[in-house]
Amino acid sequence: MTHPRLRPTRVAWLLLFLITLACRIGPPTGVVEVTPVPPPTETPPPTATAVPTNTPPSEPTGEAAAPATAVPTPLPPAPTSLSGDQREYLASATVFIAMLQEDSRGDLTIFGSGSGTLISADGLILTNAHVASPFSLGFGDENPTALGIGLVERADQPPVPTYLAEVVAVDGVLDLAVIRITSQLDGSRLNASDLNLPYVPLGDSDSVRLGDNVNIFGFPGIGGETITFTRGSVSGFSSEAPIGDRAWVKTDATIAGGNSGGLATNDLGEIIGVPTRASAGTNEQVTDCRVVQDTNGDGRLTQADTCIPIGGFINALRPVKLALPLIRAAQAQIAYESPFEGGTTAVDNNEPAHFTFISWAEDFDNSGCAIRPLTSYGSGATTLVATFSYENLPAGETLGLYWLYNGGGLYQDDVVWDGDSAGDCLAIWYEEDTPFEEGEYTVLIYAGEGKNRPLVAEASTAVGAAVAEGGVTVSGTISDADTGRGIANASVILLKPGVDMDAWLLNPVSDAIYTSAITSGKGQYQLPLPLEKGVRYSGVAFADGYNEEIGYLEYGEDAAERDTVNLQLTR
Repeated sequence: MTHPRLRPTRVAWLLLFLITLACRIGPPTGVVEVTPVPPPTETPPPTATAVPTNTPPSEPTGEAAAPATAVPTPLPPAPTSLSGDQREYLASATVFIAMLQEDSRGDLTIFGSGSGTLISADGLILTNAHVASPFSLGFGDENPTALGIGLVERADQPPVPTYLAEVVAVDGVLDLAVIRITSQLDGSRLNASDLNLPYVPLGDSDSVRLGDNVNIFGFPGIGGETITFTRGSVSGFSSEAPIGDRAWVKTDATIAGGNSGGLATNDLGEIIGVPTRASAGTNEQVTDCRVVQDTNGDGRLTQADTCIPIGGFINALRPVKLALPLIRAAQAQIAYESPFEGGTTAVDNNEPAHFTFISWAEDFDNSGCAIRPLTSYGSGATTLVATFSYENLPAGETLGLYWLYNGGGLYQDDVVWDGDSAGDCLAIWYEEDTPFEEGEYTVLIYAGEGKNRPLVAEASTAVGAAVAEGGVTVSGTISDADTGRGIANASVILLKPGVDMDAWLLNPVSDAIYTSAITSGKGQYQLPLPLEKGVRYSGVAFADGYNEEIGYLEYGEDAAERDTVNLQLTR
C-alpha cells in the first residue's frame, strides 16, 4: 500500500534513457498525429545590394592629373515590386499558427488560427498577441494549451503541421507577441540551432511613406487553406494613446480574419509591419469589414462568422518598430517588460510554477521543512522525503507527481494546490509498508493539466547504495557561458571510480554511472550520492544545444562535507 503526501494525472510511462548524451525525462506525448516534415532548405533572405557604377577608365593626358572632384553617383532605382523568387521565399517564411486546446480525452484540437512570420533561422516568430495569447487582451478565460506551427512547402498546397511553439514575449496593449519553436509535434524537444528555417529581415517602418507598396502574406479564413498574397499601398498613419504617433500604418491592401499576425513587407522583402485584426487596440474604425458570408458553415450569419472586407476598406498594420523590444528580449532570452500598463499580463498568467530542490530528508516538520537532511537512504527505508522551495504557484494549480524506480514508472497522482503562491519549504513524500527495493528513486513534478504540461522540478536519490561515509555532497549551477543564465534540464553524470570516460562516451551504459542529476528551471542541481574522499570520479555535463563539458572531481581527506561546483556550457 502506498501513502503519497500529495494527491498528484493519468499513468505515464516515463523512460530515463541515454542516447549520445541526450538525456530527457518527459510526460506522455503524441498529441497530434501528424508526421513532422523537415523544413524546406532555403537560400538566405534576399537583400538589397549596391549596384556598381560603370565608369570608363581615365585616359592619359600627358599632364599632371587634376585634383579629384567628388561627383555624386546616382542611386539605383528602388524596386517597384517583389520578384517571383522573393514572393516564393517570403511565402515559405510565413507560418500558419493553430491555437490548440486540450479536449476531455486529452487530445489537442484547433479552436482558432492566425498567421506569423519567421524572423530568425532558429525559430522565432512574430505574430499578434490575440493569436498567441488572447488572454493578454482580455479575450476568453485562458490562453491556448499549445501553438501548432504549419510551414509552407508549396504555395499551392496547405501548410504542413510541423512544430509546436511557446510564447516568449507578449504585449497586450500593442497586440504583438513573439513565439519560439520549441518541439516537434509529438512534444519532443529540438535543438533550435539546427532548424535553419527561412526568415524575413527586419525593415525600417519609420521610413515608410505615403503611397509606398505593401505586400501582405497570410492565411485569411476567406482565402482557403493555402497561403494568400495581396498587395496595396500605404494609405496613411494614425496615432493611439498611450503608444503615440505612427501607432498604425494604414493600407488599402486586403487584410481579413486569419491574416492576423502575418507578414507585411516593402518591395525589398523586409518586414515593415504586422497585419492586425480590424481596430485592434484602438477606437478608430480602420476597416470596413462586415459579416456577409457564412464562413463557419453553420447556415447563419452571426458574429461568429469572419467579417469580409468589402470595397472602400482601409486596414491597419502594427509597425515593426514597435515590436523591436519584444524581439530583442526574445533573442536575449530575458523577460520582456512592457512600457504600457497591463501590457504583459498574459506571460505572467502562463508562467509555470518554479521549484528549487533543497534536500532529501528522514522526515519533515509542520511547515514542510526537512528534518535530518540526507542525500541517500540505507537499506530498509520505507519513506522517501524530498523538500523544495517554490514560487509562482497559484491556488487551484494542478501538480502531477510521478515517482520512478530505476527510470521506470512506480507511482503517479495529481494534487490541486490550495496553499500560498510561494514558500521556503514544501515536502513531497512517498511511503510503502515494506522496505524499498535497493536502487535509484526519482520524483518528477509537472505543473498544470494535460499531456503537454511542463516539468518544473526533479530530484533523485538512492536506497541501499554503497555510500561513502563522511563523503562530500556536491551541488551547484549549470549556466550558459554567454548569458550567465541557468540552463534547465542540463545533466551532470559522474562515473564509478576507474571507469574510463572516453570509452563510456562511446558506449554510455547506465551501470557505469555512480551518481547523476538534472538541473532545475534555474539550472541548479545536487548530486544524490556523496563522493568518497581521495577517489577520482570522471564526469560530464551536457544539455541540448550545448557542447559537453568533461572533467573529474577529487577531494582530499580535509575537504568539507559540502562543495559547490558551478559549470558553464558553450554552444
